[in-house]
Order: sequence, then C-alpha cells, then structure tokens
Amino acid sequence: MSSAKTFRYGAAGLVFGGLAVLAAVAPAQSQSNLIQDGKAGFVIADIEYALTDLAGSELACPDGLSMGAFQAYAATPEGQQREDESDQEYRQRVFTAVNPFGGGDGPNLCLNPEAGASDPHMHPVASAAPAYGIDLDGTDARTGSVAAGTCAHNDFRGVDGGRGIDNQFFRAVGCTRTFQPGGQANDFASEMLTGSWGILLALEDVQDLRNDDNVVVHFYANADPIQLSPSREPLADVTYAAGQDPRYQATTRGRIVNSVLTSEPVDARFHYTVNAMRLDRPLNDARLRLTISADGAMEGYLAGYAPVEEIYDTVFGFRTGRTADGELAPVRARAGSAGGYAGTAGHTCNGVYHALRQMADGDRDPETGECNSISIQYRIRAVPAFVISPDA
Repeated sequence: MSSAKTFRYGAAGLVFGGLAVLAAVAPAQSQSNLIQDGKAGFVIADIEYALTDLAGSELACPDGLSMGAFQAYAATPEGQQREDESDQEYRQRVFTAVNPFGGGDGPNLCLNPEAGASDPHMHPVASAAPAYGIDLDGTDARTGSVAAGTCAHNDFRGVDGGRGIDNQFFRAVGCTRTFQPGGQANDFASEMLTGSWGILLALEDVQDLRNDDNVVVHFYANADPIQLSPSREPLADVTYAAGQDPRYQATTRGRIVNSVLTSEPVDARFHYTVNAMRLDRPLNDARLRLTISADGAMEGYLAGYAPVEEIYDTVFGFRTGRTADGELAPVRARAGSAGGYAGTAGHTCNGVYHALRQMADGDRDPETGECNSISIQYRIRAVPAFVISPDA
C-alpha cells in the first residue's frame, strides 16, 4: 500500500473515517513556516468569473445590454403594455406570446441551440473595456500575430494595465444581465460553500514560497464539505481528502517568483451543481497565477480554455445534467432550468450558444479552421489547508 501524502500548512489537522476535522486556527506566520516536508495545501475559498467592474457600462456595452426573448418582445410596438391592461394581464400576454425555449413545433432551442440562428440581440463586450485575467496565448492582437492552435481575436487590456488578456467568454456574455457586477452568474460559488463541490490545490517539492523555480502543482476535487466560520467564511487549517476519481485530478509543474505562483498548462475538470443536477466544469490548458501572501493565502487567476459545447451545457443549457445516481436528469428539469434562466438572464439559448461559437479562440481544428474552445478566466482565493492525497 502506498503511503498517503498530506500537504500541510500551519496547525495540526486530522481525518477520521474520511470526515474533515477542524484544526485550531494558527496565528499568522512567515512564509518560511508554511511548508512542511516540501508540501503545502490549499482549499479554494472563493471563485468567480473574471469580468470587469465596468460590465454593462457604455464603454463595455455601447449597444446596450443583450436581450432575451421577453425583453426583445417588450421592446417592440406590440410588446408595449396597453393603457387598459393591468400588470398581471400584460405579463400573461407576454408569456403567452414569447416562448423562451423556441417557437412553434420546432426543436427545443435550449436543448438544441445549434438548430436556431444567431441572435442580433446578443451584444458582445467592446474591446475598449478593460478586463480581469492573464495572457493565455503569449500574443497581443495589436501586433497582428495569432498563436498556433488559436483563432484570431481582439485581446483585452488588463484592469491592471497589462496587455493581451484572453477572455473571450467575457466578450461573449459580459453584456447579459446576470454577468453584470453583482449579478446571479457570479453566485455559483454558493453551491461550493454548501458542500456540493470544492477544489483543492497542493504544492509538492516546494522549498520557498517566495522564490522556487520548480514545484509540483496538483488540482483535486474536494471530497469533503468546506468548513465555514459562523460568518460563513471558509476556515484555514482544515483537513480535506482529495476525491478519488482521476477525472477530477490534474498535475503539472510551476514556479514561484517574488511570491507569485505560475503553473504550466494542464487539462483539468471540476465538479459543478445546478438545481440539484450534477455537471462538469472543464478547463483545458488550465493554469494558475496566484500571489501568495505572508500568511499563506493565495489570490489571483485560474484560467484556460473551455470547450464550447461543455461550457454551454455547464452554464446555460444543462443538456448533460445528471442526477445524484449518475442518470441523465429528466428533460423537464434540464430544459426547464435552461429556459427559466434564459427568461430572466437576458439571453436566448441559441443566441448565447452561437455567441460562444463565434468568439471561440482555442483548440483550432486544422481542417475546418474553426476553434472549439473559448478562453475563460476565474478570479480565485485559496486559504491554507491540509490536503490528503488520493493515494490515501
């Protein structure tokens, strides 16, 4: 039997029968004390899409916010509320006239978005808007160069003044209502804090969290619920077991320069839950750029390329949503969730699907020239933890 690897930080923690037991919270200490036996572990305490504080502004969305079927109908002459019409009567007429799933006897466009056309009411984010994120392909569109395996696209200017920011997911959906600052789209981590899923990071062969030119970086699914304080903040120095399923494990190498961890690209996959449906959040060529603070917390970006078909399913269409026992969720649950979301979020299913397709910039097919994945960036914060490796 192989010996278990425990990626440690701070005070002692224990695992009994696979259950995480809270350890005493350690006082802040220097980075030199955060490593034990060349290992350090972390649990992601917060994750959200890397957008911009200017989303929805005239600079970011000069054509205004995107519109879903309900909003587009309400903007037409026939969609206006009549003087003799009560609010309830008007809402009933709108819901009768508009079908967010698609029209007539045709296919359900949330489950079959490719059957519909692109939507002129789906407005992209303008390149003038600054965006959060990092340069993924090593090129800046201003130079006219296109990296191998990618499709030509306009890069964003970074919020911090950097150049060459690849965040085409933000360009495609950043003018929809739920992707505005404080919008519902960035509340998906609430499921993480209720224990539905979680992400662990573990460093190995690390000697110094300020500067180390060769460390091992592990991504794991968290097999335990995140432990929270009374104010619902994830606690540091808690023990977590890594999930056993190899699909949700990835290992790469990285380096630390001036307390900034940068990892090499690796394909990774994370759990995700919507309306009790289990989905995956894939990230090809995933990489980290995280600043490590003196107390061991890390903050920065998790970025890469999301396959278009899968990111549509994960965020908008839920076509592959499964129940807790692994069976495909009922059509009513999948289509209802997608249509309900589209009706309130300010997009149509076919509109957002084609926008993702049109903005895709990664995984270029050499025969068709079409890109099949889209650059996407997450802002994350991680706190120190004890991580029990999958070989335990």
